[in-house]
Amino acid sequence: MTPPANILALDASGDRSTVGVRTAAGATFEAETDAGRKHGRDLIPCVRDLLRAAGLRPLDLDLVAVGLGPGSYTGMRIGLTAARTLAYAAGARLSGFDSLEAVARNAPAEATRVVVVGDAQRGDVYAAEFAREAPGGPLVALGPSRIEPLKAWAAGVGPDVLVLGPGLRSAAIRANLAGLPDVDPDDPIHRPAGRRLIELALRALDVPAVPPDDLRPNYLRRSAAEDQWDARASRP
Repeated sequence: MTPPANILALDASGDRSTVGVRTAAGATFEAETDAGRKHGRDLIPCVRDLLRAAGLRPLDLDLVAVGLGPGSYTGMRIGLTAARTLAYAAGARLSGFDSLEAVARNAPAEATRVVVVGDAQRGDVYAAEFAREAPGGPLVALGPSRIEPLKAWAAGVGPDVLVLGPGLRSAAIRANLAGLPDVDPDDPIHRPAGRRLIELALRALDVPAVPPDDLRPNYLRRSAAEDQWDARASRP
């Protein structure tokens, strides 16, 4: 049985920030910012307004959970910094979760195979696979999120798989999935929802706490800027 707790969960790995709040009484509130990757400007006001709507103060929080990606490097860093700051100020527990799994939980109960895809740029995708033993059963991750060449990944996506995720906004990714049903890439099903973040946050109440400094963004690879810097540094 989940103990009563005031929980804040946030994710800034995509083109907008998503926030969920669950009160100790069990009420859930959710919100998201406008698209545009303006996490540094919009995330904290969104958190402030949602806590206010829930009748909570930051000091009332017992648990703060944050999406660790994969996704936008800048967004992940901003999200983790905000979560650490809030948890420290409130004396709350801090936990992390996989951002692609938050999207996977949008899948309808009848979907038994789910793949979530993100655009990793440079011809690659972020991908994670999930499955249910039967319709309506729990959705289980088949492995950690990974980075993979787009064409190789797309070749392994079968017709029985439900594909979700922010990567579907990429025309190149959709073109490589031409054999699957048409999708609306702007449908909210393809991005995290506040209530899904809360579902993942609740799991942290049943496992040992992780030291806050041990949480790291799930980059999966170095940034293009880091590669360019090293390339310049190696020139004679």
